Amino acid sequence: MPRTDWRRPPLQQIDPSRRRIRLTVSYHGSHYSGWQRQHNALTVVQVLEEAVKTMIGEDVEIIGSGRTDSGVHALGQVCHMDIQNQKVRAEKFALALNRLLPQDIRILESSEADSTFHARFTAMARMYRYYFKREKDMTAFDQSLVAKVKQFPSLDLLNGYASCIQGTHDFTTFTASGDVSSSKWRDIYESYWKMETDRWGGELLTYTICGNAFLYKMVRSLVGSMMDFAESGMTVEEFSSVLASKDRRRAGRTAQSCGLYMYRIS
Repeated sequence: MPRTDWRRPPLQQIDPSRRRIRLTVSYHGSHYSGWQRQHNALTVVQVLEEAVKTMIGEDVEIIGSGRTDSGVHALGQVCHMDIQNQKVRAEKFALALNRLLPQDIRILESSEADSTFHARFTAMARMYRYYFKREKDMTAFDQSLVAKVKQFPSLDLLNGYASCIQGTHDFTTFTASGDVSSSKWRDIYESYWKMETDRWGGELLTYTICGNAFLYKMVRSLVGSMMDFAESGMTVEEFSSVLASKDRRRAGRTAQSCGLYMYRIS
């Protein structure tokens, strides 16, 4: 799905009797079975919709910029809802909903939007970040928020792989079997590894990827594969061949969900 092939549906006008409220949401994904509503498990959007009903007495549908899997976190998920309530100022929703929501879901911002905004269809880019710490550096505060490894592989080799990912590619190799997308092509604008430090001064190995959209478990597959391949010493040329092969059998492991964050939506 390169930029020239997005095939986005035309935006619909909002019913004149309703308002569109935009929300930016952060959440601790380890406590939920993903973003999207499910029949047999607790999800983030379910909790949000129930909080809105408690607040203004309306059943609403909240539409997110993308789905996150069970255990995946968000720092900047963007979503919207269309409501009938005309009294509550848009900026008040953040404060009021945070008083109703559990502490592991926080509304960072709420604002008024119009028909030119749609959380899913007007999103131009989605950025994800993945965090690793060495097992010996893990603290009591890292559980389910950072993935652990015994040691960090070569940063130069990881960035060699990451450079192959940037651009427009068919990502069939790194797509889980449950993906139903008609096209496996995606535009990747940024892809890089970096060493950082956490608030305790501990070293973090981080991966950042930004693209127009992502396939099912694609980011976790890329991260786990790059870590596996770097540990075994696979060359950058070999990694490029694996990507181009469109053969799922050549991918490495899928990284844990606990290290992945939906970081920002543009």
